Amino acid sequence: MQKKLIAAAVAGALVAPAAMADGHGVAVSGSIRTGVEYTGDDWQVADNSSRLRFKASSDLGNGQSAYMNYEFRVNSAQGSIVTGNTQRLSYVGIKGDWGSLSLGAQWSTAFNTVGTFIDKTNRYGGAGNTCIQYRMKNSVMLSTQLGGLSLMADAQMSTGGDTLDRGTVGGLFSIGGLSLGAVYQSADADCMGVAAAMNIAGIGLSGGFTDTDGGDTGYGVNASIGGLQLDYETNDSSDGVITGTYGLGLGGGAKMILEVSNNGDDTMGIGMLRMDF
Repeated sequence: MQKKLIAAAVAGALVAPAAMADGHGVAVSGSIRTGVEYTGDDWQVADNSSRLRFKASSDLGNGQSAYMNYEFRVNSAQGSIVTGNTQRLSYVGIKGDWGSLSLGAQWSTAFNTVGTFIDKTNRYGGAGNTCIQYRMKNSVMLSTQLGGLSLMADAQMSTGGDTLDRGTVGGLFSIGGLSLGAVYQSADADCMGVAAAMNIAGIGLSGGFTDTDGGDTGYGVNASIGGLQLDYETNDSSDGVITGTYGLGLGGGAKMILEVSNNGDDTMGIGMLRMDF
C-alpha cells in the first residue's frame, strides 16, 4: 500500500505542472532514448542522454517576457535520475525585440555558432570540436539579431571564484541556403573556430575548423540526405572518426536510430529507440 501511495504522489507531481500550463505557461516535455549498444568489446542496453524538461514563460508587458528551462538527466536503462555535474540545461532569462539575456547552464556560444555544424551525431561525435563546449555552466549569455546576423556573447564564472573563467563572442550569418559561423573564446587556452553549412539539391553539407592556442586543431565535415548522415571528424591527438547514422521517423514523436562509428581501431554502434514528448 505504501508503495502505491508513493507512486501516486510521484504521478501527481508530474501531472500538476502540465495541468497549470493553461494558466501559467508551464509545459512538461522530454525525450527517452534507449538502445542496444556494441562498445567494441561487448553488448549492453544503454541510455543516450534521456531527459525530463520543465519550461515556463511570463509576459512582462511592453514586448518583454521572462522565461525559464529546467532539465533533469534521466538514465532510461536503469530507471533513475542522474545527479552530479551533468550540465543539463537550467537557465532563466528575459527577452524582447532587443534580444535575450539568460543565466545558468545553457548551450554555449561556441556550440551555437560553430560546434553544431561540426558534430551532428547522436552518440559518437565530437573529435573535431577540440575546444568547443557543448553546454556551459555558471554562465550568462546575451544574444541579439541584426537582420540576417545573429550575435552572441557569454561569460562563465565558477561559483566561489573571483575571476572570469571564459569569455566568448560569436556570430551566425545566413543568406539564402548558406550559413556561416565564427567564434572566439578567451580562456586559459584561447579558442577560435569557423564553420559553414549549405543545402545543394536536397543534400545537406556542413563542417568547420577549431583551434586551441598551444593545443590541438580539429575539423569535421558531414553530409546528409533523407534519413542518412555521414560524419568525419579528426584532431591532432587522435585518428579520424567516421560515423554513419540512419534515422527513421515512426510517427507520434517516435524514431528509430542506427549509428555506427569507427575510430581506426574499434567499431562501435547503437540501435536506439527515441521518443520525444
